[in-house]
Amino acid sequence: MKQIILLIGGLRFILSLSKDPRVDDEIRPFVIDTDEMDNRSSFRTEVIVTYEADTSVQNWKITVSEDAHQVSVHYAPDTAYRFTALRGCIIYIPMEDILLLHQRFFLHASFITSPWGGLLFTGNSGVGKSTQAELWKEHMGSTVINGDRTIIAKEKNGWRAYGSPYAGSSRYFVQQDEPIRAIVLLEQADENRMEAVSASEAFAKLFLQVSLDHEDADLVNRLCDLLSELVAEIPIYRLYCTPDQRAVETLKTVLEDEDALSL
Repeated sequence: MKQIILLIGGLRFILSLSKDPRVDDEIRPFVIDTDEMDNRSSFRTEVIVTYEADTSVQNWKITVSEDAHQVSVHYAPDTAYRFTALRGCIIYIPMEDILLLHQRFFLHASFITSPWGGLLFTGNSGVGKSTQAELWKEHMGSTVINGDRTIIAKEKNGWRAYGSPYAGSSRYFVQQDEPIRAIVLLEQADENRMEAVSASEAFAKLFLQVSLDHEDADLVNRLCDLLSELVAEIPIYRLYCTPDQRAVETLKTVLEDEDALSL
């Protein structure tokens, strides 16, 4: 058996396969060798994923252990071609469920670095998440870590955001994590202004941007608990914004002012 180690969202995924799969560009930053893994402080826990051809299944069968540390993927032998690339292999990992069982979830957001910590821009499709991220890259030298599905994690030392291989059309899939400074709900406008968002409204808005099977009541309850804690502990803002540098300056001013008040 061949082993591939992935680090996604602070979790180590150990994939056991019959053959070495092709490593796709968006997955490559998340492939970790053993020596590098020993030195990574962001390692949290591990999930063992085994893939096995099984003549008793018609297409595939996925089993997740109760503690979400073991995943078994049984597939019909004539579907083995699906696992020739690493991207195909991780499609069959129920990533949303596993993340949530380890106090993590996907948020539909662009995630950037800043002098104040990680900033996440979220909102409905087309509202300008990628635009605002690119503006910060251009005018503030920020790194765009992810442009589509950022992993939010509750950890012992607070809330962190992680890049992921799921980058949509943005093509930003950086292996990096940052403490979360703020989450910014975007709305297009002719003039720029910001306002704090109440915890109840923030919960409702963010819930709509989480990637999850809403038919699983247990997972939905877990998500609701996590979101309730997140909106109580992390600043959530609404930014009415234009697609230019003025929007960057508006958010920057608020962050600077809040830092000055905390001194």
